[in-house]
Amino acid sequence: MDKGHRRFTPRFVILLVVTLFVGVILYLSYQNAIDRFKDFRITIDNQSAYELTGIQSGLIGSENANVMGKSLFIPGQDLPSGHKIQFTPQLKLSGEGSIYLKFSDSRGNNYTKTVCGYTEYLAGHTRVTVTNDTISVNEECS
Repeated sequence: MDKGHRRFTPRFVILLVVTLFVGVILYLSYQNAIDRFKDFRITIDNQSAYELTGIQSGLIGSENANVMGKSLFIPGQDLPSGHKIQFTPQLKLSGEGSIYLKFSDSRGNNYTKTVCGYTEYLAGHTRVTVTNDTISVNEECS
C-alpha cells in the first residue's frame, strides 16, 4: 500500500467538519463581545418611504463630563429610502455622557434619538431602524 496517496478517512472528515462548525459558532459569539471595545459606530437602516437628511451625531454630557467643544459629527450625506449607512462619529468625551442622533425626513419632520444612553469610552455600536411609523434603537455601547 502506497502511503503517499492516502485518502481522508470518514472519521477525519467528520472531525474536521465538527471542528470548523464549532470554530464558526465561537467566532460569531465573540464577535459581538469584541464589538463593545471597538470605536463607537452607528448604523442607520432607512426602511421608510422618505429620504433622511441633515444627519448628525453628538454628545450630551453630565455636569461632570467635558464634552470638548460640544462635540458634533456630521457624516455629510443624506440617506435615501431603502438604504443603510454606517459611520463612526468622531466624538471626544472626557468623563461620561450619552450620544444622540438628529435627522430630518423629506417631509420636514425633525427627529432626535438617544443612540447610546451611557458611555465613558465611546465604544460599541448602535443600530437605528427608521420606518414610516417608528424609529427603533438597538444599542450596545460602553
